[in-house]
Amino acid sequence: MVALTLWLSHWQTARGDEKAERQRLLESRASAPQVEVTSAAQFSPSWLFRRVRAQGVFQPEGQLFIDNRQDGGRAGFHVVTPLLLAGGDLLLINRGWVARTPAYPAPPDVPVPAGEQRVEGLATLPPKRFLELSKDVVDGRVWQNLSLDRYAEASKRPVVPAVVLMATPGLVTVLEQPDAGEAKHREYALTWLSLAITTGILWVALNLKRRAP
Repeated sequence: MVALTLWLSHWQTARGDEKAERQRLLESRASAPQVEVTSAAQFSPSWLFRRVRAQGVFQPEGQLFIDNRQDGGRAGFHVVTPLLLAGGDLLLINRGWVARTPAYPAPPDVPVPAGEQRVEGLATLPPKRFLELSKDVVDGRVWQNLSLDRYAEASKRPVVPAVVLMATPGLVTVLEQPDAGEAKHREYALTWLSLAITTGILWVALNLKRRAP
């Protein structure tokens, strides 16, 4: 129990560090000019959390639904669709949030625009992996977490090291807020650490009492 709660405290601290870095980048790059993404090799890490644009064809067979995403207290999916760029690389587009349907765990039907598309949005990184309680983190088109490396391995194509947040009619736009939620993770980390300390003290006290004459 102590080991588990300490690990959870460390995990929440790492999430807080990640959110703090995102907030710093969001604030520092908010006014940077828009850039054009044409390939995975051409993409620069300095373009993260900047407005970008790209042109290509959406690949409906590669569309993913990232499960357990919340919007206003409702559970749903992030809809992530790959855009095939002219050179053959893929750029993942988070087209928005959609609610679960009575068919859950099957994803809802979200149509994919056909033909050449021009997209614009904010270049971000997927969140670091959420807690995965089993190895079954991929079920067809439904994934628990979005991993760029995992997607590149599955698609057998180079993948641009970013996910673009795009506004799509009929879907709730996913936003990166300047306040990235660092404080919440710091509070959770402190809670888990307090529980670890309390559990350790109780364990020691109970064992000393048991051994007392």
